[in-house]
Amino acid sequence: MADMTNTRLELCNMIRMEAEHVSDTGFPLDVFPQAVQSVILDMDRYENYKTEFIATAMLSAVSAALGGTYRIRIKGEWQSNAALYIILVGRPGLGKTPPLEAAYRPIRKHDYALFKAYESELEAWKAAGESDRKPVLRRTVVSDFTPESLLLTHNSNPRSVVILVDEIMGMFNSANRYTNGQLIEQLLTAWSGGVLDVTRVSNTIPVHIEQPCINIVGTTQTKRIHELLTKGFEENGLLDRILFVLPKSREVSKWTDWDDGGEDRASMAAARWEQILGKVLSLDYDTGEEERMPHVLSMDREAREYFFSWWNRKVERINRIEDDAEVDSREMKHPAQVARLALLMQVLRYAAGESHLLSVDTASVKAAIRLNGYFEDSYRRIRSFVAEDMCEDPPKVLLSLLPDTFDTKTAIAIGKELQNVSERTVMNYLKELCRSRLLRKSKAGHYEKIIYDESGKFSYISKFHIIISCKLIVYIVMCFYQETN
Repeated sequence: MADMTNTRLELCNMIRMEAEHVSDTGFPLDVFPQAVQSVILDMDRYENYKTEFIATAMLSAVSAALGGTYRIRIKGEWQSNAALYIILVGRPGLGKTPPLEAAYRPIRKHDYALFKAYESELEAWKAAGESDRKPVLRRTVVSDFTPESLLLTHNSNPRSVVILVDEIMGMFNSANRYTNGQLIEQLLTAWSGGVLDVTRVSNTIPVHIEQPCINIVGTTQTKRIHELLTKGFEENGLLDRILFVLPKSREVSKWTDWDDGGEDRASMAAARWEQILGKVLSLDYDTGEEERMPHVLSMDREAREYFFSWWNRKVERINRIEDDAEVDSREMKHPAQVARLALLMQVLRYAAGESHLLSVDTASVKAAIRLNGYFEDSYRRIRSFVAEDMCEDPPKVLLSLLPDTFDTKTAIAIGKELQNVSERTVMNYLKELCRSRLLRKSKAGHYEKIIYDESGKFSYISKFHIIISCKLIVYIVMCFYQETN
């Protein structure tokens, strides 16, 4: 009976996704459990949420709810929790914050219940003459904090803490206020699973977090995303750890007064989501003799073979790269990102009543790889957007004069003949174009253009060429005018 119900729901979801043109977004909604797909589709329809935003926000909420109770074995002794660093990107008014708040509403309710319990415990403690140990406030979500207070909060709630910040660039920009980039170092260490310690004169007891689980989720506008590239976060590796969501469509959904009970349907969708996330919140550590120990899920044999095969294909391509500088450091984080996403998908399928928590299976691994592919497509489209803003005009003019693939000798000859620039200047232009992700080295002394179409895939025919052509025409006209005068 349950299988028949799930089959009907699957068919209904497929029809709805087709009607709503979900495939146009590029987001692999079909990898989610059927019950979660239904919730997302209802929220899309009745709350005007973008699929990409609400679905990714839900993944973040599941990670925050799961915390450190479950880990995944990636290979050998290499294990990881499911913590994610996520930024939702879009133009003003695109609707980034509402779906984020909707996904996290059950966790905020959970935090409020903890706060009320803390208030009661504090009153009882005061009434008892403050003789026993003072109660500690436990919470999951933090927004305004210092590096020290973040770890104190995590110490009080060792299961998990999530940094949830609307307009998150303000947080990153303020990170430089702290000595030696303390916050950024904490975030880098936490993502990699390192131990976090705080020793201060003001603290009678040092803070030691053996297995930190810190999630980050926030929003930013497209016009501010370039700030991440100018604060040194690319060099220190923080950028490589962040998953980005940039919808292909910039259109704001029109409000519709649905005649099929829209408000009730939206409320029911929210209630279903709270029930699913509540099942994740109810998961706990494996109680050991001395301390709480996380459950460690391994991939089953088929899933492990699929995962290893996927990564080894990447390794073969990476090993063919001769120049170390050409190795994409972001890609080297993919095994960890995919493993975390696979664990989350397994937990989400369990919470939706569609799978188990005995191991991570092939369906979860395949879902994770597709999700990672979407996030990487978003990242590439963001890099293309930023490159157009950050790269200076002279290098882009040279780029427009070059063929799709060329060698250094060709670039120097074209630069000297058509732009009258020196060999050294041409080489500097090539470096800037590579840094801006408009060009890449295919091998030593050889380059190829990188231009992305709206789907985030490689393309040599796009509006970018139109922009460059217009600038080239203006440039030639100006040169002609100067020579004739």
